[in-house]
Amino acid sequence: MSTVLRDLSQKSALLCLLVLFPSFLLSQATTPTPAMPLPEDSLSPGEFTTIMKEAWSFVKEENDNYVKSIGKKTEFETTDEFEKRSVETRLQFLKKVTKYINDKKFNQRVMGVLLNASLDEYDADNQFYSITCRTVIEAPYNLPSISTELQPNPYVALADSIRKGYRTSSLYLKFNPFFRWQVVRDIAQAAKNDQGSIFFKVRFKLDLTQGDGRKGARFLIVPKQIVLYNQRTNAVYWDQNLR
Repeated sequence: MSTVLRDLSQKSALLCLLVLFPSFLLSQATTPTPAMPLPEDSLSPGEFTTIMKEAWSFVKEENDNYVKSIGKKTEFETTDEFEKRSVETRLQFLKKVTKYINDKKFNQRVMGVLLNASLDEYDADNQFYSITCRTVIEAPYNLPSISTELQPNPYVALADSIRKGYRTSSLYLKFNPFFRWQVVRDIAQAAKNDQGSIFFKVRFKLDLTQGDGRKGARFLIVPKQIVLYNQRTNAVYWDQNLR
C-alpha cells in the first residue's frame, strides 16, 4: 500500500511540475536578459564617425580617380576602344574597393554605437517609460560624386543641416515624440536609479559595394539592430532587429 501511495505522490509532483514550469518561464521573460558582448560593440558616436569618414574618403578618392582616368573619348580613339577602356577601368576600381572591403572586414563587421537614453517620465498606471535620445552621430554628407545613403528602417534617420555656417549630416533616432518602453514598475525604478548606465545601442554595417556607376559612388549605412540596455549590468531591456 505504501508503494502505491509513493508512486501516486511522485506522479502528482511530476504533474504539478509540468503545469507550473511554463508559467515559471513566462514570469522570467519579464526580467532583462544579459547582452552578448561583440567586438566593436561599445563605440562612441565620435569613434563611429571616424570609421565612416575614413571609409567614405577612400571610396570618394578611388571614384574620383576612376572618373578622371576614363575622361573623354580621345580624338584618335574608336568608340569600341573607348568603351573597352571604360569597362577595364571600372573593373580596376571595383577590385580596389573589394580589396578595401575585405582588408577592413566591412563584409562582416557589425559596429555597436552607444547613444544616451534619457528616462524622462514613468506612467505607473499604464506601466510605460517615456524615453528620449538627443545624441546624434556625425555622418559623411552627399556630394555629386558620392551619395551617402541610409537603409530604410523605423528607428534611425539621416538628415543634412547647416550648423554654424557649415554643412553637416547626422544620424539620429527618430522617436515621435518619444520612445515608449513598456516595463513593470520595479524594473523601471531600478533603471531610473542607474540612469547614467542606460543607453540605446544601434548596431550598424557599412556597405561599400558599388553599382553600375552611372550615378557616381555609393556609401550605404545599414542599421542592423537597436537595443535598450544597461551598460553597467549588460542587461537588455528591449531590442529590435532592423534588417
